[in-house]
Amino acid sequence: AIQSADGGDAVSAEAVKSHIAKLIAAESADAILSDDKLVELLTARGFDIARRTVAKYREAIGLGSSVQRRRQKAIGRAA
Repeated sequence: AIQSADGGDAVSAEAVKSHIAKLIAAESADAILSDDKLVELLTARGFDIARRTVAKYREAIGLGSSVQRRRQKAIGRAA
């Protein structure tokens, strides 16, 4: 479980993974979210999480790094 940033109840890792997936799905090709930015956004939503944990969860759900996603979206635009 991940501790809440505001001292509330802990949330499951699956809930955090779901939020990460939603944030990445909503990113634009011109504004790819880094793991650090994902941490900022998740902290604003009440999750107390480290960048390394975000990276681990992002990889676990099969999403590439910001560099990989940027390249993939650039290839998609060129095709």
